[in-house]
Amino acid sequence: MIIFLVAGVVCLALCGLQLTRSRLIADRDRQAALQTVRSVSGTGRHSPDMKPRMALVATLPALLAKIHIKVWRKESPDDITAQLLRAGASRRMTSEYFMAARVALTGLGLFAGFALAHGGHRIVLALVFAAAGVYLPGFALKKAASNRAERIDADLPQFLDQLAIAIDAGMSFDAALAYLIEASDGPLTEELKRIMTELRVGQSRRGALRSFADRIGTENVIAFANAVLASEQLGSPLANILRGQAADFRHRRQMLAEERAQKAPVKMMFPIVLFIFPVMFIVILGPIFVGNSIF
Repeated sequence: MIIFLVAGVVCLALCGLQLTRSRLIADRDRQAALQTVRSVSGTGRHSPDMKPRMALVATLPALLAKIHIKVWRKESPDDITAQLLRAGASRRMTSEYFMAARVALTGLGLFAGFALAHGGHRIVLALVFAAAGVYLPGFALKKAASNRAERIDADLPQFLDQLAIAIDAGMSFDAALAYLIEASDGPLTEELKRIMTELRVGQSRRGALRSFADRIGTENVIAFANAVLASEQLGSPLANILRGQAADFRHRRQMLAEERAQKAPVKMMFPIVLFIFPVMFIVILGPIFVGNSIF
C-alpha cells in the first residue's frame, strides 16, 4: 500500500513538472531577453589565433576592472551600469571599461605627480592627481545623468500633449507610444524605445514603466509612470490625466526658472566682488596715486 502511495505521489509530481515546464522555459527566455536589453555585454571571446599583444590589450580592461572591484567596494558593477544607463552612455561604454578607465587615470595621476614635482612635493601632487582620477569620472558621469534628466523633463510636457492627442484619436497607449517614437528623437525617445523593447520581449507594462522611472529618477517621470499605472488599474481616462500632468509640469518648470532667476543676483555677487571691484578701484584710484608720486 505504501509503495502505491509513493508511486502516486511521484506520478503526480512528474505531471505537475510537465505542466509547468513550458511556463518555466518561457519565463527563463523572457528574463534572458530582458537582461540582454537592459545591459550591454562587456567583452567577447578571443579567437585562438589572436596575436599575444592584441590579446593583452583586450584583457587589460578586465584586469583593471578587477582592481577597481577590490579597491572601491562601495560601487559594484551593477551600480555603475545603472549610472551609465541614467547618463545614456551604456551603448558607448560598459561598466568594465569605466572601471578600467578610472583605475588607469588614478595610476596615471600618481605617475604624473611623481614625475612633475621634486622632493616632498611629489607625494602631495601625486595624491592630488590620484584623487582627481578617482572622483572626476564619477562626477562627470553624475553630471551627464543630471543634464540628461533635465532634458527629459523639458521634453516631457510636449510629449504628454502629443500622447493625449493620439489616445483621443483612438489609439491604444502602446500604439500611440510607438507612433510618437518614430516621429521624434532625443533622450526621452531613447528611453521610450527601451520601454517598447521590454514590452515586446514579454515584460509587463508595470515593470517597464517602473524601470523607466527608476532609471531617470526625477519627480516628473515618476509622476508620469504612476499616472499611467493608476489609469490602467482604475480605468480612468488617460488622456485627461496626461493633459493635466503636462500643464502641471509646465507650471513647475516656470516656477523653477523664476527661482533660478531670483538666485542669480546672489551668485553674481562673488565674481563682482572678487574680479570687477578691484579692477574698478585700480582704474579710478590708480591715476591719483600715480599723480601724487610724480609731484
